[in-house]
Amino acid sequence: MQYTVLQFLCLLMVLCGLQPHAGLAALVDRNVAIVNNDTITLSEVNELAKPYFDQVRAQVPAEQQREAMGQARRMILERLIEKRLVAQEAAKRNLKVSDAELDSTLQQLLLSKNITRNEFLKELEEIGLSEKQYREELRDQILSSKLINAVVRAKILIPQDRILERYHSLAGPGSSQMYNLLQIGAAWNRPDANGKTLTKEQAKKKIEQIRRQALSGADFAELARSHSDLPSAGEGGALGSFRLQDMAAPIRAAVEHLEIQGISPVVEQDGNFLLFKRIPASAPQAEQEQATMAMPSALEREQIHQQLLQEEMEKRLQQWLEELRSKAYIKIL
Repeated sequence: MQYTVLQFLCLLMVLCGLQPHAGLAALVDRNVAIVNNDTITLSEVNELAKPYFDQVRAQVPAEQQREAMGQARRMILERLIEKRLVAQEAAKRNLKVSDAELDSTLQQLLLSKNITRNEFLKELEEIGLSEKQYREELRDQILSSKLINAVVRAKILIPQDRILERYHSLAGPGSSQMYNLLQIGAAWNRPDANGKTLTKEQAKKKIEQIRRQALSGADFAELARSHSDLPSAGEGGALGSFRLQDMAAPIRAAVEHLEIQGISPVVEQDGNFLLFKRIPASAPQAEQEQATMAMPSALEREQIHQQLLQEEMEKRLQQWLEELRSKAYIKIL
């Protein structure tokens, strides 16, 4: 019996218990890119792209799958080119990742995720990765991290003024402003400043009358001394200075839009009807508040430093990779 070459190959694959597409992929493997003195093969691209291909088959309409898989393959090829460039640069600097480093990093990862090795392997299986593939990927990541620290991170300095600038931009207007407040309170169901117990309705009428007087120009501090049922009455209702985020939600909503000398609407809080007036801070108070606003805490400073460092590293890394590519011989076949 005469066989064509293709028939013979198909028969050979059947006899070997192989699927035709898998056998053909192995037999027709070829180089798809050259990166300096290294090559990238089609099987490497397909192996790394397999999880993406599985997602495409599951989520993309059949008529769009070919285009989507082509995009995934091109993305993976670009990633492999960058990995080759990084590996070549690491080899020039004699940077390596030992098995002990790899095992230690993997163990730390399991501890951080609070899962067992078997649970982790099951997660890898669900996304279509073998343990060997993941270990090689992790090795590449560690090596890249070593190289990036050597050539990128060591050159980055985050000045203090950038930390303060980011701190104020993140804080927002409510966090960068202090509210110096006076308050008056009308209590119900307990003796007031004159020993009289008011109902809730009577307390509300009392505070509304006080508010009308304050809006008409009466001295707020004197109204507090004469009518407030709160401990601050003796101090003319003085509360001190607060940031919005340090206030209870109903009070924050009542005072956040107040201008200096503004009178708040009535607020119901913990058995009292409350009224607030925003006043300017004294000169020493203002200086102290400005110093407090200008200086983030040690924890906030470190968090912002790490955020800026990460942003700068990503930018410098991209620039460095582009420089590597510009100096390399890269040919996509």
